[in-house]
Amino acid sequence: MGQVLVIANQKGGVGKTTTTLNLGAILNELNKEILLVDLDPQGGLTFHCGYEPEELESTIYDALKDEEMTDEIILETGFGPELLPANVDLAVSEMELMNTVARERRLTAVLNPLRDKYDLIIIDGQPSLGLLTLNAMTAANQVIIPISCEYLALRGVNGLMKMIKKVQGQLNSSLKINGVLPTMFDRRTNHTEWALKQIRDRFEPEIKVYNHIIYRSIRFAEAAEAQEPIIHYAKNIPGADGYRNLARELIKNGTV
Repeated sequence: MGQVLVIANQKGGVGKTTTTLNLGAILNELNKEILLVDLDPQGGLTFHCGYEPEELESTIYDALKDEEMTDEIILETGFGPELLPANVDLAVSEMELMNTVARERRLTAVLNPLRDKYDLIIIDGQPSLGLLTLNAMTAANQVIIPISCEYLALRGVNGLMKMIKKVQGQLNSSLKINGVLPTMFDRRTNHTEWALKQIRDRFEPEIKVYNHIIYRSIRFAEAAEAQEPIIHYAKNIPGADGYRNLARELIKNGTV
């Protein structure tokens, strides 16, 4: 049975979608069957995978509402993994699910029947600590927390850690933090060096901080606009190597 990994941080702009997409693309090249799940109403992952979110007739919103999957919801991508897409309809789901029974387990019910088909399901979490993020944590085996190497990004992580502990204690005792991924590291500034040290001091040794640093590069934004993973658009930049090394570590440590 495949594992479920959620890329989570309530702060936007730290590289959740970039991490989801590029890990999926690299793991697919390493002969792993991957499903990418867009759990953000902004639909950034869906767009990056080559689709216009608002033009889709069926999305993860429909699966959560009906608590079941239909074949037409899952889409192919041009770089290997399959996609469970999202659009702005997903924003309505939190209100609609608020009074439903087992509301925090709706995503679990959707993904469990798919786990035998894939080696890894990667969820791109939304930038909040709402019901959708709670669903992602409840459905997942593992969490990766991307944190950009800047002061404000580190300040906001305490709420996420509290949610993870709550889920571990009440909803999903098997949930583990796989590691913290430093992103948007700019080697030209002393501030990012300082922020990386603060990240390591905050989490280690209890939680692993990966050595696979994702360096800041305009190529990531260009790749998103081109709707391509970085390993296709600019495969030789240091950030691409960071994702390659992280993918290999996930295979080595049994996450996938």
